[in-house]
Amino acid sequence: MEKILKALSKFKINQNDYEFYGKKIVKIDYEKYMKDNKGKLILMTSINPTPAGEGKTTTAIGLADGLQYIGKNVILALREPSLGPVFGRKGTATGGGESEVIPMDEINLHFTGDFHAITTANNLISAQIDSEVYWNTDLKIDSNKVVWKRCMDVNDRALRRIELKIGSKISRTEEFTITAASNMMTILSLSKNIKDLRERLDNSLIAYNLNGKEVYLRELNITGSLMAILKKAIQPNLVLTKYDTPTLVHCGPFANIATGTNSIISTKLGLSLANYCIVESGFGSDLGFEKYMNVINNDNDLIPDCTVMVVTLRALNLHNDFENNFDHLEKHLKHITQYNLNLIVAINFIQGDSEEQLGILKRWLDENKYNWEMNKAYTDGAKGAENLAQKVVELCEIKQNFKKLINSNETIEEKIEKVVKNFYYLKTFKITKNAQEKINAIKKTKYSQLPICMVKSSNSIDGNDLKEPNYEMIIKDVNVNTGAKFILVYTNNVMSMPGLNKNPNSKDIDLENGIIVGLK
Repeated sequence: MEKILKALSKFKINQNDYEFYGKKIVKIDYEKYMKDNKGKLILMTSINPTPAGEGKTTTAIGLADGLQYIGKNVILALREPSLGPVFGRKGTATGGGESEVIPMDEINLHFTGDFHAITTANNLISAQIDSEVYWNTDLKIDSNKVVWKRCMDVNDRALRRIELKIGSKISRTEEFTITAASNMMTILSLSKNIKDLRERLDNSLIAYNLNGKEVYLRELNITGSLMAILKKAIQPNLVLTKYDTPTLVHCGPFANIATGTNSIISTKLGLSLANYCIVESGFGSDLGFEKYMNVINNDNDLIPDCTVMVVTLRALNLHNDFENNFDHLEKHLKHITQYNLNLIVAINFIQGDSEEQLGILKRWLDENKYNWEMNKAYTDGAKGAENLAQKVVELCEIKQNFKKLINSNETIEEKIEKVVKNFYYLKTFKITKNAQEKINAIKKTKYSQLPICMVKSSNSIDGNDLKEPNYEMIIKDVNVNTGAKFILVYTNNVMSMPGLNKNPNSKDIDLENGIIVGLK
């Protein structure tokens, strides 16, 4: 408790503006501390990860510890873990080894209840919608045209498509999403403050009535109840790393479906409190980074001062980069350089890495004039990221000539084309008749200038996971998330409700003598 109190004191956060959840976790009443951004913003991304991940979180934690080690005023801002991956294949999301945020067991499980609040608020809306249908209220909601989906923070393939019985004569099909992919998670993540959250909720499209007219959440008259449920969930959570570096952990939208970055509130709070704020975008740069630049940074108010590309030999071998002259890596690096951003490659060292391959990688980076540095924080702690931290500080001081890729006045098709060509490296794509009809309808509304949020596989840059010879990217569906304020563009097959693998992590987790074991 003393260590976290010291961090709060350093940031001059009044004792009336924070609340302890146990001894090592604090919620911050943030609004009075949201000042002009004084800090340098550092964005973490990576190449397409292996199933076990690439260590973006581990590297982010290591870099934060390294910056503190060299005397910098730094704060880290991470996403909250989802129970689905924790109990599934991917595992925990608090780093590992000497690069870890604590208490890792509480953060990965119930934490401060944010995910439970988000799930409850999301499902209250669904319950109210079905109640309106059951009682045949004046809203006249068409039970076959409900947009809002229920959610659950588990991997459960049985919930991907179910049939609901609403009384004896009414039924409809429903699709659950995992909480991290829910509308409520995205809305909360993108909200700038409590007022903005209320407005986003009120303006969320939830269904259509029997005459085909839009029905918005405000018409359910439950926004007040939702605000009550989310009262604490909107407040960022503060914890520490093993090396006592302050870390904000708040919200956790998936990047293959939603935006994939921690909350706007926690990022802006971090930039207000510290001289350096590190944030992480989900999956590879084809997803998390792309959405950060084109959705999160849509107003050009959160341009990173330095972008860190995390790579491992494990992932480079997965993508055959040593046989293909680092083609996969170079494509990811071009994602960043096309914006004229300061860039450094962080080679996330794993015990047993081939010295020969490390040498080949370093020579290629030098020959192609890319900044790089080793990250050995997993094994060596804060000192293992000292050199990386020094280089990041130097890069943050270099002036950037930021170049925007997508403009709001471009058509939806033009926005899609720019992402497909500049991030997926595909020359063409196909829009289905259904998707085109929806695009045409959106063009006639006030939503036509919203940014697009692509729904794509995280396993490959172009979404061609099976290496099909005549692969074609298909835009299957398009919907407006009016609360999140973006247009969802669905490509090929992406599940918003994952399933458990044959031997999930849930089989290894246990409680022994009051201590949680098996989290990994």
